[in-house]
Amino acid sequence: MNHTAPAAAPPRWGAPVLGLSVDGLPGVWGLLVRLPGVTGFYDDPDVALARVAADIEAARQRAERAVEVKASIDRVRGRARSARGEVTVETDASGQVTDLVLEETALNLRAVDLAALIRQTIRAAAHDAGTRAVAVAEDAYGKDSAISAHLRDELETRSR
Repeated sequence: MNHTAPAAAPPRWGAPVLGLSVDGLPGVWGLLVRLPGVTGFYDDPDVALARVAADIEAARQRAERAVEVKASIDRVRGRARSARGEVTVETDASGQVTDLVLEETALNLRAVDLAALIRQTIRAAAHDAGTRAVAVAEDAYGKDSAISAHLRDELETRSR
């Protein structure tokens, strides 16, 4: 007499396949659920590798673009000149003064007035640089991007 168990039927689509047990308890190691018409990411290794390669390439391009945008923003300069031309200021995108020129006529001002005029002109130059940096980001990433919004918020905060 042959006492072999009948072969198990293959799982049906949508039916879970129970796997191993842990410490004698039924488990769901290897639980597999297949839905008709839905393929998994790893069903075809070549397709999966192509997707991963495409994702890596897209990330590389975004990183390159970010480096280019940062370099462009680093080159941004804002300029302002006082109304009568006594003070001229240049700043970078972060608002740091990169150049300050005082005309001889500035020396005719009281020290307190000259100091106020310098501060006012620095703020105007920093605002100009910030506006230019926002334009660079918007050109690269779009007006609705998080980066553009962040730079606009920074500019607004600095301008108060």
